[in-house]
Amino acid sequence: MQGQSIHDVRSIHSGSVQPREASSVKRSAITLFQARVGAYLGRAAHGTSHRRGRHYENLLAYLLSSVPGCVVKRNTLNAYGTEEVDIAVANSKATAGLHMLPELFLVECKNWSHPVDSTTLGYFVNVIADRGCRTGILAAAGGITGDQTHRTRAYAIGAAALIRGIRILVITADDLRAMRRPTDLVKLLHERDLALTAYGSIHLG
Repeated sequence: MQGQSIHDVRSIHSGSVQPREASSVKRSAITLFQARVGAYLGRAAHGTSHRRGRHYENLLAYLLSSVPGCVVKRNTLNAYGTEEVDIAVANSKATAGLHMLPELFLVECKNWSHPVDSTTLGYFVNVIADRGCRTGILAAAGGITGDQTHRTRAYAIGAAALIRGIRILVITADDLRAMRRPTDLVKLLHERDLALTAYGSIHLG
């Protein structure tokens, strides 16, 4: 079913839409969400490195904007023009949103064919600290370097950051391909945040 209005979706919860119609609207919303995620990933797979990176940022901004209570601001520089933040997020901790994450956090997007190295992750950790934040999401298409069990290379940076009170949550392109609805992103980030505390370092499952 196409062309559903906001009123149609809201009416599911008010009871003015019959169960069969409500189910159809929900399936339509899921299909649209998956189609948009797939389209963003498709664009992020082609073109120059700059264009691929920008499309990857577009995907993350879309996903986070779809989460209840989240507002995003993109591509901001610090006062000295030396540090750029891909995405800054204000999180009102809505019940259906990212209620386990802090009110403000940063997102770094790396649409690389290879894993993000320890130097790059360490730089992101410093940016988070400089902006007065406690949590950062690294959207690393190819993951990060090292071994999560032995906490080597980039995983060691994640463990050291946690000791400083900075939490790094990593999500990969495979994670994004599995998204069917915004609540999938909420569940994933909450799971990664819990795993960070449980294991003492970045843990991708």
